[in-house]
Amino acid sequence: MVRELTEEEKRRIAANKAEALRRAEERKKREVAAAAMAKPTSITNYISRPSTSTHVTPAVPIAVREFKPPTQAKMPKSNIHVTFSVLTYDRIKIRFNPYHVAVLEAIKAVPSRSYDAKDRTWSVAFNDMKNCQRNLNNLTEVDVTLEPIPDNVIKLLSDALNPKHAVPSDLSLIMDPVLIERLFPFQKLGVTFGIERGGRLLLADEMGLGKSIQALTLARYYKSEWPLLIVCPSSVKSAWKTQINKFLPVIQKIFVIEKGSDPMPTARTSNTVAIMSYDQMVLKRKELEEMCYCVIIFDESHLLKDGKAKRTQVAHSLAKRATRVILLSGTPALSRPAELFSQIRLVNDRLFPNFQQFAIRYCDGKQGKFCFEAKGCTNSEELAAILLKRVMIRRLKCDVLSDLPDKRREVVYLSGDKIDYRMDSLQKAKKAFEANNRFQKESVNDNLLEYFSLTGIVKAAAVCTHILDNYFYPDAPKKKVLIFGHHQIVLDTVQVEVQKRNLKSIRIDGQTSSKDRGRLCQSFQEDPDVEVAILSMTAAGVGITLTAASVVVFAELHWNPGTLLQAEDRAHRVGQKDSVFVQYLVAKNTADDVIWPLVQRKLDVLGQVNLSSDTFRCAQSTHMKCELPQSAQPKDITDFFSHENIQECSSKRARLEE
Repeated sequence: MVRELTEEEKRRIAANKAEALRRAEERKKREVAAAAMAKPTSITNYISRPSTSTHVTPAVPIAVREFKPPTQAKMPKSNIHVTFSVLTYDRIKIRFNPYHVAVLEAIKAVPSRSYDAKDRTWSVAFNDMKNCQRNLNNLTEVDVTLEPIPDNVIKLLSDALNPKHAVPSDLSLIMDPVLIERLFPFQKLGVTFGIERGGRLLLADEMGLGKSIQALTLARYYKSEWPLLIVCPSSVKSAWKTQINKFLPVIQKIFVIEKGSDPMPTARTSNTVAIMSYDQMVLKRKELEEMCYCVIIFDESHLLKDGKAKRTQVAHSLAKRATRVILLSGTPALSRPAELFSQIRLVNDRLFPNFQQFAIRYCDGKQGKFCFEAKGCTNSEELAAILLKRVMIRRLKCDVLSDLPDKRREVVYLSGDKIDYRMDSLQKAKKAFEANNRFQKESVNDNLLEYFSLTGIVKAAAVCTHILDNYFYPDAPKKKVLIFGHHQIVLDTVQVEVQKRNLKSIRIDGQTSSKDRGRLCQSFQEDPDVEVAILSMTAAGVGITLTAASVVVFAELHWNPGTLLQAEDRAHRVGQKDSVFVQYLVAKNTADDVIWPLVQRKLDVLGQVNLSSDTFRCAQSTHMKCELPQSAQPKDITDFFSHENIQECSSKRARLEE
């Protein structure tokens, strides 16, 4: 049975309820006031949680932030590096990294764009370069960093597009038609190039393409400024006189300066030519400067590569006074592009006025431990483009002379008893070379020269066996052969063995006079019985024509690739009707192991600036085993000579040709 509340209990409950409501109202007011003082940044709701206690206690407020939808985070832009460089005089190469489609589309928007799949690069016309850069700078999808071509390079290329002197397409309109008719089409272009540049150029055609006739034709265009001065190596003075008599028969006075007492021209006439060596040029500097020759040909101008040399300084003095300067060189940079600098200044001293700036951009120039070094090759395409449009013209045989037979090369590795029995004598020289060359792997020093000299002696017998067994065996078809060596002892060895076979031969080395050279060359060219030419590669490697030969054999190597190429081209030149076969005879574990790779590396560098089309890397190779007969085991190199020649050859044993 449920008991009913008394009146007293009902009043007490009502009072408690009223008190609770009052307290709740006061608590709410306090919370509102506190919230107003705190000034929250977002709307806050309050949730009162009921208490499990029998006592009424204030509820604890819990703040809940108002929900805001998330905003999309901004992604950083890609940074694309775009490099502009010179490809040719009229095209600019473009590289960019990393790949981005927006950059690609900006390049494709240029009408002249072109893609090289092999190099994986784009290029545009020189005149469109600014438009392409503008397209790239306007991109909003990526941040583009441009690496432009220096302003001075742009100026050089811009000037190159506008030749200073107009020349008619038919040169016979302005020159002797008979002379012009004797030129090949590419030779006419060479003369035109020279006239367009005011008669100051570096004619760097590959050897055998007739640079001398081009130079004489160009010089003759300026005959009103004669007499003509020709400075050349002493060994080719007679060759120049022959060329003048052949192509310019109207010339009445040719002064060939052999010694200091020889007279020099004194009259300024258009039918006078002076020919002298570089040494005579230095000795007669005062006379030459007083005469003030206006037209000068510097033959084999790579001999002027050293700017500090006396001959180079004298040449610069004469070139400054001259109005026309024609440099000839089939190998304008024999070792490093830095060696081009002094030759360029002979033609145009304003093109690259500062060597250090030139070296930094094109020769990897930098301050070394002891001095400024410029031994490398950088921006090679740019340098080639500037030179080929401003001061230099260079054509290769394979490009311009379709009727000139190709040149084939073969490397023959000699082995056998004729090599092995002398190898012990090489070990001491080899160890000395390796010990002193540890930190100078590209240098040619005394240790390498000694090693090189002994290598020639070791190879000499095997070389003779190879040549005689392969080209002059019994009933062999007649064939004319050029044999190149460097050391006198090697040339002597070959000569003795050739004479033993009763082969008719000629020999040209450093002791052969200038007059005898012409007679010997004529004999080799015209006499069918003269089958062998024994030649010094440094003394007979330039200025002579021996196209009657179709085989060229190198008994020794040389560390300078230009020397080898020039020697090859005594046979491989204008007038050659047969395919020329070139053999390099090398021996393992000798100085050839050092020199052959050195030659290849130097040619690779020259190839980067379009100064050489040869690499030697495509040459085929074979092996030749040269054994000694059991009855003959010679102990010394003189055993290969007949008795009457031993005394003469011994006096020449240690001499290196200059």
